[in-house]
Amino acid sequence: MGCFLEEALDAGPDTGLLVLNYHQAEQTAQCVASLLEREPATSRILWIENDSSCTFETLMACLERAPFPWVEVDPESGPLPAPGTVGVILCPENLGYAGGNNVGLRMLHRLGVPFAWVLNNDTLLVAGNSALLAEAARACPDVGAWGTVIRADHDPPYFGGIVRTRDFGIRMAGSPGALADPMAFVSGCSLFVPLAVAAEVGFLPDDYFLYYEDPSFSLLIKRAGYRIDGLWTVEVHHLESLSTGRRSQLLEFYNQRNRWFFIERFFPGHLRAQMRRALYTLQKYLFRGQFGTLHLRWAAFRDYRRGRLGRTHRRFSTAAGSGR
Repeated sequence: MGCFLEEALDAGPDTGLLVLNYHQAEQTAQCVASLLEREPATSRILWIENDSSCTFETLMACLERAPFPWVEVDPESGPLPAPGTVGVILCPENLGYAGGNNVGLRMLHRLGVPFAWVLNNDTLLVAGNSALLAEAARACPDVGAWGTVIRADHDPPYFGGIVRTRDFGIRMAGSPGALADPMAFVSGCSLFVPLAVAAEVGFLPDDYFLYYEDPSFSLLIKRAGYRIDGLWTVEVHHLESLSTGRRSQLLEFYNQRNRWFFIERFFPGHLRAQMRRALYTLQKYLFRGQFGTLHLRWAAFRDYRRGRLGRTHRRFSTAAGSGR
């Protein structure tokens, strides 16, 4: 066992695991602890703290109680932490889901780590580990992104989603085979990717700020000539949308606004038909007296028409977050 560990350390880390936190330090600590229980010495875990200028004191208090060693790392010039030690990256501003994770992805790419595994902070690793994903990735170099089993309290197990061209909503991809659909994508909740592929397509598209980055990322990977796939042998439990709240107004706003930008970028021929569909839907909400939903949908469309991407400054029931 000692010789195996020594050889693994000499070879350098295979995979960097990225866990993005936004005002949910205790949950993130639980996620990281679950990873450390199953991860081999060939991986490194990075805790990326979004909005650290506001969360620093809470973060430090949580880390002092955490059942694992940690060290702050500089993503621009620093090295990775030692095996079993969590590296903490401080992002003073809230960079959003993709922006925050891209800090970690670029660091791993700079240091020559072959693979990255992006995980929501509200997940717990319950089966498998990154070594299984790295083995699959090396066996199938034509795969540009891998999903894992994601189990949630309110949905059947899934690996990602499939974008419906009828309305550009999303349905679940419940098996690796479903990811062969041309409109399928790997969920950003648990996304394993070769760093060379991530760099080739420009990393995660960060101008959405929150939502629709994962279908965009998978489509960019496919257009670069790769396919996507998933493994049944690796499984995470997803507690769902701690930062934004399940079915919150904030979640709905970003979904609706970014959906328009997604259509414009990847399927511009569908825009006119989708606008007609949206007009009919808005009239339906008006006649039914659903003024809250009407206002939210109209605000999302208006921001799209004005080219307002990134973090919204509109006020909703939940403060603008960066989790999923």
